[in-house]
Parts: sequence; C-alpha cells; structure tokens
Amino acid sequence: MSMTLNASRLSVWVCMLALAACVLWLPLGRPTSWWISNGVIALLVSGVLLNRAFGRCTIRHVPLLLAFSAVSLISAWQSPYAKSAFERGSGSLLLLTMGFAAAQVVARDRVALRGLQWAICTAIVACTADIAWQYASGHSLFLGVPAPADRWRFTGSLPNPNEVGFVSLLLPLALAGAPTRGGRQLWSEVLLALTSAFGVLLTGSRTTLGGLFIGACAGSWLGRRVFLRWSAVILLAVGLVAWAGDLGSFRKRLLETTQPQNEMRLQTWRIGLDAFLERPWLGQGPAVFFEVNEASRAQNRPDGWETPPGGMPWVHNVALELLVERGVVGFLLFTLLGWRVMRDAQRGLSSPSTRPWSVACIASLTTFAAMSMLDLTLLKEWCVICLAITAGVACQMGAACDEAGMQARETQATQGPP
Repeated sequence: MSMTLNASRLSVWVCMLALAACVLWLPLGRPTSWWISNGVIALLVSGVLLNRAFGRCTIRHVPLLLAFSAVSLISAWQSPYAKSAFERGSGSLLLLTMGFAAAQVVARDRVALRGLQWAICTAIVACTADIAWQYASGHSLFLGVPAPADRWRFTGSLPNPNEVGFVSLLLPLALAGAPTRGGRQLWSEVLLALTSAFGVLLTGSRTTLGGLFIGACAGSWLGRRVFLRWSAVILLAVGLVAWAGDLGSFRKRLLETTQPQNEMRLQTWRIGLDAFLERPWLGQGPAVFFEVNEASRAQNRPDGWETPPGGMPWVHNVALELLVERGVVGFLLFTLLGWRVMRDAQRGLSSPSTRPWSVACIASLTTFAAMSMLDLTLLKEWCVICLAITAGVACQMGAACDEAGMQARETQATQGPP
C-alpha cells in the first residue's frame, strides 16, 4: 500500500514539474531545443503512465482525445504535404494529448496545483519584467534582444508581439484562490493584473489586450464579484495610460482596427476557405497552412486575395484552421471535446471547494475562444500548453464535484432518512 501511494504521489509531481517547465519556458517565446522538448515529453508520458498504473486519478475524455489524435494522423497521412504535416503537427499534437492528461493528474492534488499556479505567476511577472527592461534599457532582460528600431512595439525576448498572449490565457489561473480572501489577497490580484496589462500594452497586441479584458469580465461575472473588482480597473487604467503615453503605439493600432479593408487576416481567411472547400472532410493536413498559402500564389487570384510570401504560416482563426487542416471530422471532434470540458468546468461551480478554479478555467477558456477568432493556432507550442493546462484543470474540477456528490448520496443512503 505504501509503495502504491508513493508511486501515485510521484506521478503527480512528475506531471507538475513537466508542466511547470513548459510554463516557465513561455517568456522566452522560443521553440524548445530537442533535448529539452524530448525531456519534457518524457516526463509527461512517465507521469501519466505512473498514474495509470498506481494513481487514483481517472483521466477524463480519453476516447474523444484519442479520436481527435487519430483523425489528425489520418489527415496528415493523406495530406498532399504529408512530410510537413507529420514534422510540424506531431509535436504539438503529442504535447496537447499528454499535457491535457498531465494537467488532470496535477489538478487532483491541491498542493501540486498550487505549485503549478506559482509557476504561472512567475512566468507572467518574468515576461512583463523582460519587456519592461527592453523598454527602459534598449535590450531584453533574458536574451538581450535589442529594442525595435522604431521603438513602438516591444516584445522582450519574444519573437512576435502576439506571443505574449499566454499572459491573457493563464492570468485567470494565476488569480484563482480560496473562496474567501482578505484585503491583502485582493491587492495582490489587482497588482498582478495591472502588471500583466502593462507588459501587454508595450507589445501593442490588440488581440491579447482584448483577451485580458474578456477574461477579467468572465471571472468577475462568474465569481459573483462586483465588476469593478479588477476588470474595470484594468480597462480604465490601461486605456488612459495607453492613450496618454501612446504605449505600444496604442493610438495607431486602434486606428488600424477601424480600417478592416486593410486587414491581412481577411485575405488569409479567404485562402483558408478555398482550401477547406477543396478537401472538406479530413482537411489539408495539420500545420500545413504555410504550404497552402504558398500554393495559392501560383493561382490566378483577384487583387487583394494574396498574402505576403511566407507571411502567414497559420490561418489566424482556430475554428477555420481546424476545418482547413483537419476537415469537418476533426472540427466536430475538437468542438465536442471543448463542450465536454466546459460542462466539467460548469459542474465545478456548484461546490465551494472547486468553484474558484472552475471560474478561472471558464474565464481562460472563454478568453481562448475569443482570441482564437483573430489569432492563436494549434501549431504554436505556447497555445497548446495553455489550452492543455486549462482544459485539464477544468475536467478535474468537474470530476471532484461528481465524486463529492456521489459520496454525499452514498452517505445519505447509508444513514437512512432522519
């Protein structure tokens, strides 16, 4: 019994360390080296297998996840760009599958879940510090990346301003806590939220800033808190500071938003729609939109329907990406899996012990859904990591409520009517 218990605990902490390593890598915004990525995958697989053999955590929605993975592999096999589909798509698919399972194992243990939360907080603060250092000194804190020549969109060590999107996706989880909190906890929440908003502002990422506010609204509404708890504080403070200081060229980016006819995403979506109609059932293959985009250049297309050479490696809309790359079958499986995850999170709202985490998961998943309409992709490691962690935690909150309800019914049946 003792050996089984130790192996079960070991599986939890192996999964937690692997996910924490993934999260702490996010501020660098670089694809992991093969020896790091293989090591993390090995830890994830080991932790999940240990839990399978000795653990007490039941991994939920495995059939749906395996069906989606199988469809992805079949789509890659029949793709006209099969080599690229396997090379690019297999890593993110494995990370999504193992990360989703590992997050459920971690969420079963509240101490391990708090450890993962501390890793998330550290990554968010580190990213903001890295970008702020570049803004103040002219180079990033971690990798020494020089500030852009025009000095209006700072990215720190991130290769692209939109890579800071992980802050919006994981901030609700960073703010999740006990049902009752004191004033000190409230101020720490506000400080972390404002710190995150400042880092996002310097990048000039409209999608990420919008996601930050959407997550705040969802968390405030579901948490039954006063709206001004922190979401309106973010909106007012960020809006005033950004407009006054023109941080991240806020004014320029806002004016660009009001001119959708110049938005490159529209051309990208047109190309994606054509590619979907060409192979509607299983799609073109995972992670091959770069080849799809380049192939569309060889065709005679109307003016305004083309994108810059090599400029769009993903379609900038996750729903359309699923249709283009995995077809209707992959899209429906992914949608069904997402619906089941949200149902688990919703069930978690019914218990005081799981409600704070369920609120955070719903806020994060809502943010992911909103941001995915204009950006995000299952090709990017950071998007997959954020989605896998949030979905896994949401599933386990629902499972905890189901188990608590079952135990209560068994106890009531044993004791009999009063």
